[in-house]
Amino acid sequence: MKLALSVWNGRIAPVFDVSERCLIVEATSLPSNGECVEFPGWSGDEKARFLAEKSVTTLVCGAVSHEYEETFLAHGIETISFIAGSVEQVLEAWKAGTLIRDSFSMPGCGCPRRRRCRRRMRGGSIDLSN
Repeated sequence: MKLALSVWNGRIAPVFDVSERCLIVEATSLPSNGECVEFPGWSGDEKARFLAEKSVTTLVCGAVSHEYEETFLAHGIETISFIAGSVEQVLEAWKAGTLIRDSFSMPGCGCPRRRRCRRRMRGGSIDLSN
């Protein structure tokens, strides 16, 4: 199982749709150095296909459009969106199972409905909002 984090300047990138870099790590062996990949100017579908080919199952990102999120779901990639913080802190929280907390919510996104965890299950997508 691989985890991708949309990154910018050592932090989770604030807007995934225009993000050009992801860190891919093996989720079962955190912490690890991982692989930093770049996709400048790529569409949502291109990003989703690329990450699916890299066997990524979960994407952690900041704000993301509904269109991009649905594209990732269609490629079998769960999205955990509206996350903020340093890459190191987010990886530690992921490892500890404490990522979905107010301390990792994007500023101004205090409403739990804005922070989403979306996954494809049994042929349909469901919203697992916290």
